[in-house]
Amino acid sequence: MFDLLFFCFFGIFFGLLAGLLPGLHPNQIYFLVFGLLTLKPEYFAVFAGSLAISNIISSYIPMLFVSVPDPNNVANILPGHRMVLKGRGLEALKISVLSAVFALLSVLILLPFLMKIIPLIHNIAANFVLVLIVGFVLIVILSEGKKSLAAIFVFIVSGLWGVVTLNSNFLNGNNVLFVALTGLFGLSGLFFTQKNTKINYDENESNVNISLLAILLGVLGGIISGVLPGVGESQIGFVLTHFLSKNDEFLLSSTAAINASNMMLSVITLVLTGRIRSGLSDSLASINFDQNLFFLFLGSVLFSCGISAIISITIGKFVANFISRIDYEKLSKIIIFSLTAAVFIFTGIWGLFILTISTMIGFLPILFNVKRSLNMGFLVFPVIIYYAGLSSVISRILI
Repeated sequence: MFDLLFFCFFGIFFGLLAGLLPGLHPNQIYFLVFGLLTLKPEYFAVFAGSLAISNIISSYIPMLFVSVPDPNNVANILPGHRMVLKGRGLEALKISVLSAVFALLSVLILLPFLMKIIPLIHNIAANFVLVLIVGFVLIVILSEGKKSLAAIFVFIVSGLWGVVTLNSNFLNGNNVLFVALTGLFGLSGLFFTQKNTKINYDENESNVNISLLAILLGVLGGIISGVLPGVGESQIGFVLTHFLSKNDEFLLSSTAAINASNMMLSVITLVLTGRIRSGLSDSLASINFDQNLFFLFLGSVLFSCGISAIISITIGKFVANFISRIDYEKLSKIIIFSLTAAVFIFTGIWGLFILTISTMIGFLPILFNVKRSLNMGFLVFPVIIYYAGLSSVISRILI
């Protein structure tokens, strides 16, 4: 019993570390621990579950307050950052964390039903992925009205940049995503921070409104992204930000629910179909992950999500209080310099090159006055290319 608790806290610690430190991805930790330590399957399952949920919950802190997007929560950054600038950063954090927790509980309640329908959904819906994605993209672009041409331009430019960078050997997969998304959604917004911006933080802020509908829609999105090949949290979040944009709270709650439920669904899909949908499921597949280990994994996730939520909200209070004491424009400059330096130190000149181009592309929707989420073309367009059967053509061109 105590040995399992130890690996739970071991996973929570590394999950917090990966969530708070830009560039450190949980996939790197899974395979590092698996390679260096000979753990029993039950220990690794508990460690991986605790790390996964702890990373999801703690990653909302840099995403909200420092505009550092994770590949999995990039859709959350835009509504979250707007709330931070209104002095509602702690509220945004609580909404994200609690929505993720409630989404996990929802998946647990739906588990018997999901165990029966997931194989069926996978077999039927996989044939319609291309049509669905292209249809969603067209509706999103046309929703811009007279600015549809500008929207097409932004989507295609960011999409082509995604095809180039994700199919190149500039950097490894995790690093190139971190660098590119930081430029597209992080630095590009920070450069436009208004002068003398002061964020007022209410230390007694406690009212948090979470929509049950938002969570259920997020869980549905998580099921879709967890089952369909090539469709991830970011792509589903892209759809949500355009079609369910009731308010920032609703969007933030939905996208957080996607993050948590997608993580669980990728593991459930592994157990039921043997298909690998994420770095987490890939690492679990290496220990012959079965239903017995799954329920142990599930227990570690439920135990760790509560502890991670308390720790993350506590850290968030400190960060929100700190931000309220300084001029946010000055903080933005510090963040821009720090992220640029970190990218150069860890990824070198190629990382700096990708960051620069990505930031310039990130300016486009701001300059054209269209939705910044159109830059999600960076992740969506390569999926379209893949399902259109053009990946080999692109590879030959790049090579």
